[in-house]
Amino acid sequence: MHRHAPRLLACHDDWGSQPKVSHVLAFLIFTVLAAPGTVHGRLSAEGDQLVITIPVAKLRRDDPSHPLLDLPKNAKVLIDVGTHRESTFLTRLHHDPTAWVIAFEPDYLHYSHHLVKHAHPRMILINAAVGDSSRGWASFYRWSYEGAGWHFNSGDQTQLGSLLQAPGPGMKAREEMQVAVVSLRDVLSFLPGRVEILKVDAQGADLEVVKSAGDQLERVDRIVMELPYEVAHMTYADQTTEGDTEAFLEQAGFRMERCFAVSEQEKDCTFARAHVWRHIPSEDECFSKNRTEMLFELWRDQINYLCKLGKYGCENYTPPLKTKRTWIITFCCSRHMPEHACFGRKSNYSYATCCLPPYLLSIGYPKPGYVM
Repeated sequence: MHRHAPRLLACHDDWGSQPKVSHVLAFLIFTVLAAPGTVHGRLSAEGDQLVITIPVAKLRRDDPSHPLLDLPKNAKVLIDVGTHRESTFLTRLHHDPTAWVIAFEPDYLHYSHHLVKHAHPRMILINAAVGDSSRGWASFYRWSYEGAGWHFNSGDQTQLGSLLQAPGPGMKAREEMQVAVVSLRDVLSFLPGRVEILKVDAQGADLEVVKSAGDQLERVDRIVMELPYEVAHMTYADQTTEGDTEAFLEQAGFRMERCFAVSEQEKDCTFARAHVWRHIPSEDECFSKNRTEMLFELWRDQINYLCKLGKYGCENYTPPLKTKRTWIITFCCSRHMPEHACFGRKSNYSYATCCLPPYLLSIGYPKPGYVM
């Protein structure tokens, strides 16, 4: 069977007829593949596939040749690729009545959980992956660490999935399924205006998601995506490097704004276009080597206490500078220590300029766990 890419379609007023031009049409996504032509009914057989069309949002036809999502004129559009079990933008939705989220989650278990627990009238949630849609379908791998099976409610480490295989060491693909893939370009072409933030968490396939926007990427103002640290062994097979990602985004007109660690292997980084980009002091500037070393020794008793209390086994050890700086940032940016003790008397460095929570709030990205 020749496999075609999933397509964005207009809903039929009569499921057996040709599409009609009307003010409001339904926005459809093929969750499985279909051959080109008229869609005959909600359910049909195409080759060796059973095909179903699912309406996910409303379209308007101000221009009959170019239908657009029926969003308010003042809508601030956010795209969330890889919601997992809870979209990063839920907090924004609850506090900003102008925010609208278009979200994608390929794993049907996480998608279903999100619909049941976190449905929102201004969120369009689609059960599909985003990437190179010329493939139509893609293999999606649920993976876990060796010795641990993939269980839906057993913790974050066993709930991850990716379009890329996790080669290890210590990792194993526990289940493989086929998921529909749509391009970001197709998604963006249905939007009436600009995208304020594109957030991508595609477990190693993040750059592929961004590249799938093609020339429509120019409509995105800010991107938040995962980058791997430059290490000898990548987490996923065929994962792009930090350098590849930065080079592509720079050529596309984005500048790096801020990065923050999410694990020992990965960090989230924000890239922005010139008209929204802001200068943010780096961690090295905010917490210099000398100041970090001084504060670490000054607060050594508290650090040892927390290590012992948390059973981390890290008390009385001599960590590298990176780890020391992480401790100091944690103390200062959680406001566990006085601001003047953390930053001294220099006006350029403060909680507001150096810490993640105020920065994330300032760009409209209040991420749970960081914004307290």
